[in-house]
Amino acid sequence: MPDYAARPASADDERRFELLIEPHLGEAFTLAQALSTDRSLAQDAVQSAAFKAWRRMRQLRGDGSARAWFLAIVVNECRSTWRKRMAQPSEAVPDVEVISWPQAIDQRLDVRSAMRRLKRDDRAVLSLRFLMDMSVEESAGVLGISVSAVKARTARAAFRFRELMNQPEAAE
Repeated sequence: MPDYAARPASADDERRFELLIEPHLGEAFTLAQALSTDRSLAQDAVQSAAFKAWRRMRQLRGDGSARAWFLAIVVNECRSTWRKRMAQPSEAVPDVEVISWPQAIDQRLDVRSAMRRLKRDDRAVLSLRFLMDMSVEESAGVLGISVSAVKARTARAAFRFRELMNQPEAAE
């Protein structure tokens, strides 16, 4: 396998990277947004993850899944971003007055609200398993945990999600 860090990138390297990563960018953003609940942070995380994936392209083995490999980098980048964000003082978010919403939007907001109130690890496992339709094995690879841990987390997170869907969001 060529050492991409030791020599300048060629057009072939760029094309290979594009073919490996581009099909997964949409899923990567969906996952990052589920983990961060903030669109701009999700965009930043995916961009940083793509850069890190480029630098680590030599780590991808021919027998491995580019999807799982890249999404694992996205998850790690989201965790890193979250840790950095928690170390900084938070800013107050202005209140937004909602005038009226059709019922379908209310239901979608309920789902998003429930997902946002879950722990990050729960959001991650539910996003991988149900939003991205990943297998238990793929999810385990992305999250860096065992298959049995994915199964247990999925069950607990789904139970907690159902509970949250039945509870109104607490006013802050």
